[in-house]
Amino acid sequence: MGNYSNSDNSYRPADGKVLGRVRPEVKASTPQEGMRDYRFFVDPLSPLPKGYEDSEKHGFTGFLSNIVSEDSEFRTASGYNGLSNGYNAFSNEEEAEAYLKETCGNAFVTFTPALKKNKFFVVDDLQIEERVPFALEGESRYYPVPAFGTVSQPIFSGDINKFCYHILSGKPLPGLPKKYWNNDVQPRVLVAATSRTFEDKLGPWVVFAPLFDETFDSSVIGEGGAYFRVKNQGSLGYGTVDMKNSELFSRLVRCSHSPLWFVPEEFLPDLRKGLRPVPPDGDLLRDSGILVNPFDQETIFITKKGIRRNFDLPEAEDVDSTARDLTSEEKPSAVEDTEKEVASEEKKEKPMGESDFLLRLSDAAANSGLLYEKEDLINFHVSMKSSRLTILAGMSGTGKSGLVRLYGRALGLPEEQVRFLAVRPSWMDDGDILGYVDMKNMVYRSADTGLAELLIQAAAHPEKLYLLCFDEMNLARVEHYFAQFISVLEKEENPVIRLYNPSLAGKLYNSSAYPAEIPVGRNVLFTGTVNVDESTYHFSDKILDRANVITLHQGRFHDLLDLGKEEPVEYPEISASLYDSFRKDEGLGLSEKELDLLDALNDAFHKSGIQCGIGFRVARQMGRYLANIPEDLDFSHADGLDSQVVQRILTKLRGSSQQLMGLVSFNDKGELSGSLLQVLNRFSGLSSFDRSRAVLEEKAGELKLYDYTI
Repeated sequence: MGNYSNSDNSYRPADGKVLGRVRPEVKASTPQEGMRDYRFFVDPLSPLPKGYEDSEKHGFTGFLSNIVSEDSEFRTASGYNGLSNGYNAFSNEEEAEAYLKETCGNAFVTFTPALKKNKFFVVDDLQIEERVPFALEGESRYYPVPAFGTVSQPIFSGDINKFCYHILSGKPLPGLPKKYWNNDVQPRVLVAATSRTFEDKLGPWVVFAPLFDETFDSSVIGEGGAYFRVKNQGSLGYGTVDMKNSELFSRLVRCSHSPLWFVPEEFLPDLRKGLRPVPPDGDLLRDSGILVNPFDQETIFITKKGIRRNFDLPEAEDVDSTARDLTSEEKPSAVEDTEKEVASEEKKEKPMGESDFLLRLSDAAANSGLLYEKEDLINFHVSMKSSRLTILAGMSGTGKSGLVRLYGRALGLPEEQVRFLAVRPSWMDDGDILGYVDMKNMVYRSADTGLAELLIQAAAHPEKLYLLCFDEMNLARVEHYFAQFISVLEKEENPVIRLYNPSLAGKLYNSSAYPAEIPVGRNVLFTGTVNVDESTYHFSDKILDRANVITLHQGRFHDLLDLGKEEPVEYPEISASLYDSFRKDEGLGLSEKELDLLDALNDAFHKSGIQCGIGFRVARQMGRYLANIPEDLDFSHADGLDSQVVQRILTKLRGSSQQLMGLVSFNDKGELSGSLLQVLNRFSGLSSFDRSRAVLEEKAGELKLYDYTI
């Protein structure tokens, strides 16, 4: 957005992209008679091209008309029928400023710096990148880092050896033209995505940097692509990006519109941690303990530097006289040994990683013609593996039951390992869902739900996963029929479901088929779905303290046109041990600042006088959820914290306006206010809390309209 015309010879855009922040203010402008526009200003946060140093004092100027002219949603929603150049879109400065804040506020932007009439610093090709999850006051400068490929589409299809070979041999790398990089900036590090196959040992991002110099040579962009040369033919180092460095990744800006990351300068050493020398033959895979390279071609050469199995023919002076093609009948013994080693490794089945499963889950949704937000799929998966009960909430028809079935399909579970229990309003205790002892005939009568049989089967087969869903679980009082499960779900060790008193075991004819107690292992996944309407009961805090309650996002109907339903794919079954390997149980999972956030929220609840708060159980479960967020996804730790505040804390926010007005309300100007919002603002460095703020606005609206919220 925000492109200027280059027809004016006095207009000169520079090479490269700059990171910036938009100031929340506008100034009226009259470009021509009868036309009203509004200027805004962008403060640069990263290095500037030569000749643009003075722009740091005043910032770069942009015009709202350029944004409006490309914002079709705004034009449709507002009914704006102005000229295509975007003029006269707003009645006054207040409207223009509100639009600017909504569009660019609390977000990083990237832009091309330009000079107009040799004195005005202006914005070209403005792109909104991502919301800022922390306060920027006193923030250091950001440094650009070239990023080649993405996790879903790595460069050279993930062949990191080929990428390294291009650097070592001085060959150009595609994907970083001068549109994104200015040669006035000397790159300190660069990163490249690798194949998902290597993520456990080498990936998903590999970092390259000179071992003994701070930067590469200054000239990067040249004929045919980008070149990264180590000064004075020095040593090149490589390593993996530490995806567990939450401090780094909370400050890192990964551009969605440019092949760039922007990193605060003080965090650049974090990217260089653990660098080791690139081996002479450039074989990073073998150097990292990966013996099978799926990108190898059919020709092996024995060179003076050792066996070479990669991309181009070696230089003539490097080829040993014994080198020959694989088609030759006589092969050197070293080649034969290598072939045997490769063949042996290829026979071994490569275990599925968590990223592979998430990709399978997304594919299963697409193949089934189902429309789910990507963040909902990730959120549901993290909730399922980190807590014993996950509840999907929302109005009827949003696909709650469908998501549970989809999850079971992605796990590859057969029908007998998935059970949906349609909750009945008449259920009063656990006997309605499990069964009871017939004392007259001295037998155990199991309920027609089949729940007892499923739990017995799961206990007998701990190597298999079992998925259990209580469908519309709030049609009856959960605290009554689910009472025994409530106790089980909070036990960390040896939880059991009791069918009857163990003293009766020797007296019942079918006690061998129905034991008195059934152990409930981690191979049983508990879920539930709920509708919130006049026919249902509301959850007590006893349930909310033990469950992740996820409200699915309603998709747009127009997106249904893009869905092409295919035949559902049958996936291989995932074992309980493999699924358990996705889980992380160690540590509290919460940082000191996150604990301070929970204390501040608790203080706000207590001061309001309502019977609501955050217990130690909830804090531990929130920490476990955050520790279980997979790395390198479009769902960050900050996103997870925001989701947990919604799912574990704000679900308890209910009552009358008199009870809640101090916590959440609208002020006289119609703006959201209250002590909870103040807490979120104070801890904005942890997350943007966009989902939490949306829930607070919804609660405030209900209080204003109905005088209560549920």
